[in-house]
Amino acid sequence: MSFTKQNLTNGTPGDASQINHAEEQYDAVVADMAAGTIPVKATALTDTIAAARLPTRKASAYLSAKGGDPRTTNGCGPATKLELSTNKIMRVGLPFDPSTQEYVQFSYAMPEGWDGGDITFIPYWTAASGSGTVVWGLQARSIDDNESMDQAFGTAAEVTDTFLVANKVHKGPSGTITPAGTPAGGELLVFQAYRKQGTLAVDALLLGIKLEFNTAYGD
Repeated sequence: MSFTKQNLTNGTPGDASQINHAEEQYDAVVADMAAGTIPVKATALTDTIAAARLPTRKASAYLSAKGGDPRTTNGCGPATKLELSTNKIMRVGLPFDPSTQEYVQFSYAMPEGWDGGDITFIPYWTAASGSGTVVWGLQARSIDDNESMDQAFGTAAEVTDTFLVANKVHKGPSGTITPAGTPAGGELLVFQAYRKQGTLAVDALLLGIKLEFNTAYGD
């Protein structure tokens, strides 16, 4: 942090240089807070800081294949497990058909400090063989207390990734979605992911989806 202390004698009027110094230090504090780099010792927190003065930060969450619920209608297969041979890593993935568009849903309660804005997503996936591309889509609905769960999803975003090598992690490109409803911190979000037909002619295994979103600095 670039803030430096300058003492004034009690009762002595400040001159122009001292006032300029105070303005510079104010600007430095504002810049450091905006960058999220202002250090504060726990022992110094003896009062409160207005939440609006704290910067937001980028938070993340991971929707694992283990927590996905395949839809009853055109759902993907249930999560499958495979113990990889050498180091016994358990590969857990949701299998999606290459020719039929299939769906899975996840539920996640957003942090209270979430700003209700757009959410970036990154699919993690793999396959056992083949070559070609996979298209992953995601959409979401925000549901508050005493709201019906049977409501429409928001507009989906889709990303395309190319298969590399069997049983290697594939981290897809990022996409951005706007959840339907009146999104706000603390609400339950239902995410719906799907595989759209690409050129990979075998099952694609969705390992999970990473979410990134803006939330309050204290979350």
